[in-house]
Amino acid sequence: MTRTPTTDRAVRPRADRALLALEVLLAVGAYGGAVGLIAGGVDLGGAEENLPFGSMAFGGWMLLLVNGVLPTVVVIGALRRRPWAAAGHVLVGLALVGWIVVQVAFLGWPPHWLQVLYLVWGLAILGLALRLPGPWRARTGR
Repeated sequence: MTRTPTTDRAVRPRADRALLALEVLLAVGAYGGAVGLIAGGVDLGGAEENLPFGSMAFGGWMLLLVNGVLPTVVVIGALRRRPWAAAGHVLVGLALVGWIVVQVAFLGWPPHWLQVLYLVWGLAILGLALRLPGPWRARTGR
């Protein structure tokens, strides 16, 4: 029997591939940002005075966990077709949107263009994730 990609696993729809790509890129960016914050190589231009713990390293570790490790685990789960991955995608989108809202609350208004970009990014992940079959979507048999 010859093997084709469709005999081993179903081909992923374009929206699923886009969702995975957004989460992989999010994780890669978070790992880079976390290293910069933890090592002290990122200059926040005086905004570090508004941080709740007075430490950019704490923010770096949180960035690493919330926007680096979480999306990585969800992407791996999705690639392995774990049943919890659909809910994990929603969690990643909510976590990113929440991260930006809290960040703007601490660092002040108006938001930096990167904060606007990542807010839209989080909403895109959330929108794509909610299109997946899951407890929030009725299954129609299609």
